[in-house]
Amino acid sequence: MSAENPNSILIKDADLVVTMDAEERVLENASVLVRGNQIETVGDVKEDNYDKVIDGVGKIVLPGLINTHHHTFQALLRGHPGLQNQPIYRWISTVSEVARSMDADMIYNGTLTNMAELIKYGCTTTTDMSYIFPRRRGDFMGATIAAASEIGMRFHPYRGSMSRGQRDGGLFPDDMVEGSGAISDAVEELIDKHHDHTPFAMTRIGAGPCTIFSSYEEDFKRTAWLSEVWDINIQTHLAESAYELRYSLDRFGKRPLQYLRDLGWVGARTSFVHCIEVTPGEIRQMAQDGSSVVHCPISNARAPLGEAGIAPVQEMLEIGVNVAIGTDGSAGNDSSNVREELRWARTMQGARPATTYLSPLDVLRMATVGGAGLLNWPEIGSLQPGKAADLVVFPMDTLEQAGSWDPLTAFVSTHAIPAEQVIINGRLVMENDQLRTVDELEIVRNTRLSLKKLRELSRN
Repeated sequence: MSAENPNSILIKDADLVVTMDAEERVLENASVLVRGNQIETVGDVKEDNYDKVIDGVGKIVLPGLINTHHHTFQALLRGHPGLQNQPIYRWISTVSEVARSMDADMIYNGTLTNMAELIKYGCTTTTDMSYIFPRRRGDFMGATIAAASEIGMRFHPYRGSMSRGQRDGGLFPDDMVEGSGAISDAVEELIDKHHDHTPFAMTRIGAGPCTIFSSYEEDFKRTAWLSEVWDINIQTHLAESAYELRYSLDRFGKRPLQYLRDLGWVGARTSFVHCIEVTPGEIRQMAQDGSSVVHCPISNARAPLGEAGIAPVQEMLEIGVNVAIGTDGSAGNDSSNVREELRWARTMQGARPATTYLSPLDVLRMATVGGAGLLNWPEIGSLQPGKAADLVVFPMDTLEQAGSWDPLTAFVSTHAIPAEQVIINGRLVMENDQLRTVDELEIVRNTRLSLKKLRELSRN
C-alpha cells in the first residue's frame, strides 16, 4: 500500500536530535540526512535537492527504539480473564491451553497488530519469542517473519521452545511440547532459511528455551552450543518468580542463574528476561560475564500478591550490567507501547525503598544502545553517519510536554503519544501519524475476526 520510497530523506532543523553516540550528544536546531538505508549526516546539512524533506521544527529526533523481548502471538490474549492475578505456573498453563487452538493466520494477524503498535510509538526493531507450536496448526515462525516483512520492521525472533510435558511431571499438555532434538533441528532450519548476518539485515534468528521449569537441561546445553556454532543470540526468562526460585533449588540444588551458567549461558550472546529475584552477587556475576538483562517493567508489575514485581535495575546499571527494554507479550502487558515502557522503567525504580527513579538518559540508553548491545547489532541504536537509517520523529509542541524545563525528561516521563514519522532501514514506514505499509483498520478487523475464531475454538 505504500508509495514509492524516497532514496534521500532530510529531516531539517529539528529542535533536538538525540544521537545516543559515545558522547551522548543532544544537538539543537540540527538536521539528519538519510541516503539509502544509512544515515549520511547528523548536524549541519547543506541545502540541496533531496527526494523528501521533513520539517523538524518543533520536533525531537531519536534513534529508533529497540524492543528486546516480546511474545507477539499474545495479541489474541489481551485481557483474558484466566490470566489475571495468577502465579506464573498457572498463567503459563492457561496461555498454553488457549494457544493450542491458534493457527498460522491468527499468529500472522496478532503479530501485525503488535508490530503496528510498536511502530506507532517509535519502535523500529523488535524481538519475539514464540514458544508454543501446537501440532498441525501451521508455520508459526514463518507467519511472524512474513508479518515483519510486510509492515517493514527490523526483526529478531527467538525460536522458543518447551519440552517438559505433563507425562514427565510438567505443567503443559504433551501435544504442546517438543523433543530436544526436534527443537534444535527446527532452530537450525530456521537459521539456514532466514538468518542474515550482514550489518543492515532485516531478519536475524536467535534461540530461546522458555523457562527452566518448562525445558530440560539438554535444551539449554544445545542452545548454548547453537549460539557458538551459528554465532546467534540466545535468551530465556530468568528469576521471574518465587515459584521458579523454589523449583530450581528443589530440583537442581542451585539458584536459577547458577544453573544456567553451568550449562554455558554466559557472555555477550546471552540475555536474561525479567531478573526480579536476583541477589547483589548475581548482579555482579552477570556484569562480569557480559550477559544482558531485559527489563519489562509493566508486565513485571503484574506480579501476584506477595511477590516483588520490580527488578533491581538501578543496581544493575550502577555495576555495569547491560540492560535493555522489553514490552513482554500482550498477555502480561496488554500493550505493545514501548514508549510507555520507558515511562514505567524510569518511575517504578522509585517505588523500591532503596532506590529512586532513573535519569532520562539511563532509560534512553536501555531503549537504544542497550538494545543494540544485547542483540550484538552495532549498526542500530544511535544516530551516526554510517549507521542504519532507523530513526523516529516525535512532536514536542504538545500539551503533554508544554511547560517542561527539559525535553528529554518530558519525552521519557510524560504520557506516551505516537510518533509522527518512523523510518526503518531508510524506508518511511510511518508518515504524518499514519502507517504507510499496512492498513491499520484492516489489521484491526482481521485480528478481531481471529479473536472471535479463537474464542469459539477454545470453548470446545
